[in-house]
Amino acid sequence: MSIKAFIAGGGTGGHFYPAVAIAQKLKEQGYTVYYFGTKNGIEGRKRFPADRVFLYDIKGVRGKSILGKVISISKLLKTSLEIRKIIKKENPRFIITFGGYASLPLGLSAVLSGKDLYIHEQNSIPSYTNLLLAKFAKKVFITFPFSKKYFPEKKTVLTGFPLRREIIDDKKLNKKEARNILKIHPETKTVLVFGGSQGAKKLTDTALETAEYMKDVQFLIITGKHSDDSKERSNVKTYQYYERIGVLYAASDIVVSRSGAGSVSEILFYEKPAIFVPYPYAVSDHQFYNVKWLEKEDYIEIIRDADLNSKILAEKIQKMLKKNVQENIKKYSIIDTAEKILKEINNGRL
Repeated sequence: MSIKAFIAGGGTGGHFYPAVAIAQKLKEQGYTVYYFGTKNGIEGRKRFPADRVFLYDIKGVRGKSILGKVISISKLLKTSLEIRKIIKKENPRFIITFGGYASLPLGLSAVLSGKDLYIHEQNSIPSYTNLLLAKFAKKVFITFPFSKKYFPEKKTVLTGFPLRREIIDDKKLNKKEARNILKIHPETKTVLVFGGSQGAKKLTDTALETAEYMKDVQFLIITGKHSDDSKERSNVKTYQYYERIGVLYAASDIVVSRSGAGSVSEILFYEKPAIFVPYPYAVSDHQFYNVKWLEKEDYIEIIRDADLNSKILAEKIQKMLKKNVQENIKKYSIIDTAEKILKEINNGRL
């Protein structure tokens, strides 16, 4: 009989993709994986590598009217009771959640069932879900040192952000190979610009304007759905979405990005100098704090969204392209987060 593990994490890519990475590792080790999420999140559109997938019609509570909050809470509690029945029937060895409202029903069900619960916090400032579940979790895994102060010291472990297998695998590409895949000039300095999994209109528009007077630099821009620009530019390639973002990282010299936990972790893993423009409306300004701990390093720059314009971006890009700082970045490149997390879980069960 195979060993079962239950996973939850979704709603947005920031919660979904680290859950995918852990599921991939568990499958490699022979586990049967059950995944729990919401029909209303990214998991409703993307395939999760699990043996069984359960998606529920649940939504978050934040920002809703009093009636909306009552409805959302009642659905979350009802879903928790439904999942508790599945836990009782299937008897998973452990449960791990990755924050956000999509994780709450499975987390509560684990507590109600007396099952070992582990949580992972991606961002510098924790979600309400993880602050609640941390009180009951056996261990709390965190991505950034900044998060330590929010959780009980004795059960908090700095592991980094779990990266999907395909992102790890594409790091083997050298710059020439990656640029050949993308059909771009093999020698020209290259800047990758993106605003997270959904793109970012202001960042996209500023990068396009910057490219107009940086003709000696080629730009790779993930626009998401936020740009209707159709102007042909000889030094720009745009993509609404690119499945193998590791190829784009490998091809680039520097990266300009929002600072979601996944993006920051991937950029550090690929050892790329970066210009971060934190999303100004992130809850508790967590995107700023995701990179604040790096601000004294010479391989990153932070531009506040309100200060972003093409002149400033061009200056920062030119400054960054002159630096040779890859060796300095390596000390923050965590390549075995999934292994660390599973080792901590297994050690805790001995």
